[in-house]
Amino acid sequence: MSRRIEVEVAGARNTFSLLEEWAPRVTAILWDALPLEDQVLRHGKLSGDACFLVVEHPSFTQLPERNELAVTSIYKGYMVANLHPERGSMELLISYGLGEYRWPDGRRYVTPVAEIEGDGSALYAALLRTWNEGQTKITLRRSA
Repeated sequence: MSRRIEVEVAGARNTFSLLEEWAPRVTAILWDALPLEDQVLRHGKLSGDACFLVVEHPSFTQLPERNELAVTSIYKGYMVANLHPERGSMELLISYGLGEYRWPDGRRYVTPVAEIEGDGSALYAALLRTWNEGQTKITLRRSA
């Protein structure tokens, strides 16, 4: 059974299963950094139906320099990571619809790290609201 994290945005909570078999190093480092409390969540400008947060932690300098499994598409209910070990940070994106990780000059690759469990309707609605309402807070913690 994989490790699970709880994600909370604007009162909506869902559990995500870490994709340890897809990205064992990245998910282990993320797990060790939890909890990540009251982080700033913003809507992506170029990546479609996805919100992102940039998190820093001393252990993130141990992230791989390359993606363990490289993807560009971000499917509904998935969390992906853009790795920055040189800065001790990672950018996490959560999709509530169709998304693709993009920068102004085109697609970029990310590592899938987690998938939502169960009905994500309330969380998806909270993520969508950032499109009009702007940034909000997000917390990621280990799930019991």
